[in-house]
Amino acid sequence: MNAVARASVVWLNYNSMRFIDIALESLNSFLSLDFDGYELVVVDNASTDGSFERIRRFIEEKRPSGVRVKIVRNERNLGYAGGMNVGWEARDPDSKYVAFANNDLIPTPQSLTKLIEHMEGNEGVAAVSGLIYYGDGRIIYSAGGWGDELWFFDDICNGFVIDECPGINKEHHVTYSDGAYMVVRVDVVRRTMPNGKPFIDETFLYLDDVLLGLVLWNMGYKSMYIPINAGLHFTSMTTRGPLISRYVIRSFTALSIIVETKYSNTTKHLLMIRRSIGNKILCLFKDDFCLKYYGYIDGIRLGNYLRSVLGTLNLYKAPYVKVSIYDLIKEALMVRGRVKVTHNMLVNS
Repeated sequence: MNAVARASVVWLNYNSMRFIDIALESLNSFLSLDFDGYELVVVDNASTDGSFERIRRFIEEKRPSGVRVKIVRNERNLGYAGGMNVGWEARDPDSKYVAFANNDLIPTPQSLTKLIEHMEGNEGVAAVSGLIYYGDGRIIYSAGGWGDELWFFDDICNGFVIDECPGINKEHHVTYSDGAYMVVRVDVVRRTMPNGKPFIDETFLYLDDVLLGLVLWNMGYKSMYIPINAGLHFTSMTTRGPLISRYVIRSFTALSIIVETKYSNTTKHLLMIRRSIGNKILCLFKDDFCLKYYGYIDGIRLGNYLRSVLGTLNLYKAPYVKVSIYDLIKEALMVRGRVKVTHNMLVNS
């Protein structure tokens, strides 16, 4: 099928030797997309486990004839945000769209074509992602991203099967497009994001796609879920273990500083105190809480920096999930648990 516009795919690697079979299958699939006129930019975040050499050898052996491949190796690990920004800078200047993909994401052959087809002719849509399954191909990983009034952000329909996710076969406005595999419009990103780059290097992990989505909505553009089977995601292959908790708390804290909701002047401070003092006390008994406390400290620094760069962002410019008094009480008591969200729960969607 002929492509509707030129595109670049940025594929990011870091120490993937533990799951090299998945990484190579991902790479092979992105080298074999049913799309004319695209390039693949492979970025390695200073891997030390031999995976970079294995990936480079795989590309040389495969010698794809229809896809231009660029390989960039960073001198140090820049995280998702910095690594993807390096790929963005290395893209073909004529590319109208850029797709970002993790090295544990295996795309369907027509996914890039179908995602871009939904963007063509609709200049207001600046970022899209499709239906992404976990590696088993049955359980949903993401149907776009959501955010709520208490600064929690996560994947729509995560952990559900198709029948549990109403409206899954329709397009929906979402808070943000999922960074595991998303497509953005180059000209919009250059106009709206600091330094014309899609991500802010200092976020490193777990805050990149959320911030991009919120900035786009605040600048008058849209992020959308497109009802196409985009691929399989073998999640957390690169980032895993207790360190994740630190980045989750870091993200929550930073977002509560820069994202305005109706709870910003009241509940935010109570939740921040609970997470700082509570985790510091619990740190005496369990190391996991030490990581969360350090994540809180990091989040304060990061949030203040982001506010100096982005100002404040209004959650209500984007589709969002309302928080009930019952949910607020549960969160204050630390018993809320993980929230499961479907598209019909988003306001302004």
